[in-house]
Amino acid sequence: MFPSSRERQILNPLTFLKCLSCSTINSRPFKEGDYVFGEVEEKCPKCGGDRMKIVGIYVKEPEQREKRQKQTF
Repeated sequence: MFPSSRERQILNPLTFLKCLSCSTINSRPFKEGDYVFGEVEEKCPKCGGDRMKIVGIYVKEPEQREKRQKQTF
């Protein structure tokens, strides 16, 4: 029913930010207090603007160690 401790994985959420000046979207690790549509004072890596809006918070799925092999007949 519940995943065993071996199956549990640490999830690392990413926060996606949109620059309010140039509309560039970039991501960074989630910080405590982040919420969707919140505005933060962070520098845009493209234009140097200082206001960005959080447009999404996602968890990247961990890559599987063993990829399933397709069987061909």
